[in-house]
Amino acid sequence: MTTKGDERSTVNLEFRRETLVDRIATILEQRILSGELVPNSKLSEPKVAAEFGVSRIPARESLQRLEEKNLVRLTHSGRVVNQFNRKDFQEIYELKNVVEAFGAMLGAKRANTPQLAQLQEVTDLMELQFQRGDLEALQLTNQKFHDLMVSFSKNEKVIESFTKLVKQVRWSTERSFRRPNRPANTIKEHREIFEAYKNRQGQKVRELLERHSTNNLQRILTHFDD
Repeated sequence: MTTKGDERSTVNLEFRRETLVDRIATILEQRILSGELVPNSKLSEPKVAAEFGVSRIPARESLQRLEEKNLVRLTHSGRVVNQFNRKDFQEIYELKNVVEAFGAMLGAKRANTPQLAQLQEVTDLMELQFQRGDLEALQLTNQKFHDLMVSFSKNEKVIESFTKLVKQVRWSTERSFRRPNRPANTIKEHREIFEAYKNRQGQKVRELLERHSTNNLQRILTHFDD
């Protein structure tokens, strides 16, 4: 018979493991994006496990999360840091933009009042974080804004497709935020998108988001030319 104490211990253990996996994946992601880990560098489970003092299970899960983000790929000889390909990245990002804009259009029509209130809170939080100069938090809230708009579409296939695609390109958000005046423009654009969303103007939301995401892609692509 399982007691409440046993259940709490299991939950706490699972939480600690997930937190550990997140931390390892974040550190490795930062090394990849900073260039410390160059393309085609090998990342093995035993090596990661030894460095972070963990078993191979959290090491494997951390590397799998990097695979989902397209930062690491699995080859016949093991996992290696991905070589960023401009063409592949652009095609994935363009497809993400189409799916996201369509999902947001549906969301503007289908979101209920509490969901609109939640999106309002996120939009307001973005403005507050910008005023405080907390760009790291702003990036995370920005991601939540986009995720919520699509999740309110209530179309599981659209949500599933968007989630899979966005994981592969989201690492590039930081690069876009480095552009001069980008955070300020981001706030303005998101406020405009939210107002259309709140007013159930689905087609306008789709057009604004497509323009916003396409411009963002063009900024990111300049980094591939550096």
